[in-house]
Amino acid sequence: MILGICLPLAVVVGYFLAEPLDSVSMAVVVLVLTVLSIPLLLRWHYPLLLLSWNASINPYFFPGRPYVWMLMAIISCFFALLSRATGSNNRFLSAPCLTKSLLLVAVVVMATAILRGGVGLNTFGSTTYGGKGYVLILTAVVGYFAFTSQAIPRNHVVLYTAFFFLSGVTSVISNLTYIAGPGFWFLYELFPPEGVMYQMAADYTPNTELVRISGAPVASQALWCFLLAVCGLEGMFELRKPWRLLLLGAAITGGMYGGFRSALALFILTFVMLFCLEKLWRTRVLLYIVAGLFGLGIGLALFSEDLPLSMQRSVSFLPVKVDAMAEHDAQDSTTWRIEMWKKLLPEIPQYLLKGKGYSLDPQDIYMMNESVRRGYMSSADLAASVGDYHNGPLSIIIPFGLWGAVGFGWFFAAGTWVMHRNYRYGSPDLKRINAFVYALYAAKVVFFLFIFGSIYNEMFEFAGLVGFGVALNGGVAGPDQVTGQDEGG
Repeated sequence: MILGICLPLAVVVGYFLAEPLDSVSMAVVVLVLTVLSIPLLLRWHYPLLLLSWNASINPYFFPGRPYVWMLMAIISCFFALLSRATGSNNRFLSAPCLTKSLLLVAVVVMATAILRGGVGLNTFGSTTYGGKGYVLILTAVVGYFAFTSQAIPRNHVVLYTAFFFLSGVTSVISNLTYIAGPGFWFLYELFPPEGVMYQMAADYTPNTELVRISGAPVASQALWCFLLAVCGLEGMFELRKPWRLLLLGAAITGGMYGGFRSALALFILTFVMLFCLEKLWRTRVLLYIVAGLFGLGIGLALFSEDLPLSMQRSVSFLPVKVDAMAEHDAQDSTTWRIEMWKKLLPEIPQYLLKGKGYSLDPQDIYMMNESVRRGYMSSADLAASVGDYHNGPLSIIIPFGLWGAVGFGWFFAAGTWVMHRNYRYGSPDLKRINAFVYALYAAKVVFFLFIFGSIYNEMFEFAGLVGFGVALNGGVAGPDQVTGQDEGG
């Protein structure tokens, strides 16, 4: 039987390997290898899900170049359902409020897609664009259920936390590949080339020194998230372990090379929330923080203009003096967004009952690009037309109307409630990491609602965080138990 299966399989694989390595051949080979790896996936699909969730990897040979977290979410959820069907003890972790809110989100997204012309995946031959937004949101929902298919073992908490957060370091590989030169550009077959957009723009724009490493903030966030999750904010200031604070400072400094003010703002917001959750105003850590902030303030006041332009752009929202080029570039970005938001606000009423969705006609996109190129339309108008609103609430209310606002709002509230319960009633040995996950989730929600957001790009971050929190605590913690399920959820 084994020989009868392997011989035809070897012939098929050999045929495709003999052909040029086009996308079809690679897809077939990967499919065969995936089938052969089923026993490994059955055993290790859950750690692989955690390892891939924040990884910036999207193999080119898959149609549409889906991120690897999307593939693992589907695979892991499938195996979890298969396990549940074969054993009554293999139950999903219970968090009813999150389950109901996410099911409502999925229904709203699918209903909007149907009412607005279908999903529209041009990769599969559709005559419309925009379906990737629906797929990203729905796959994030599937990913949440994959996360909650089992509890994280207590003896693997640190390891799984490292898998979940540190995989985000891969976001900077695209930028390093571009710096390394054409000899390494084959790596773009695995890593997204979109990450080098700002570097290429700087290389082909005369008289500019503003070089932005767009993957640096994400890699930086991966590192400081892991440090704060494992060590806690108080643990960062242990005098016997100065390497922790040095590593944190290096992560934040490296992230500033991206030139994104939002990355630094998110860290500050998370820092403040974690400071409050750990009640550090009662400890001597408060003195260390005040002294550190005082030193940083003096340093920025004296040397801010000597920093690289990308770093100056990152701190341009602070009351410090920066180079005119960095300040002008940052101000233009703000003005561009405000201009777009002013034009979008009058359109909201027409999409309250029936959301606009993501479906786009490729001919319309072509005409809009031509209009921008010829000066008849601004780039802000083009971004708004393709659904790139750069604003969290607008990215929900316009595509999905009031129903989307209710669904996503319920999800945010339910996620905050679950995080709070796990932080307050969770096991004492998980107190530190529960506090950080709660602080990070709350910071991301506030950031999404009031500063910057895109629901189809960020839904996987929210779903992953709450799923990780539920899996970490084995459900929703209650006042009468260390960990477990809360029947009132």
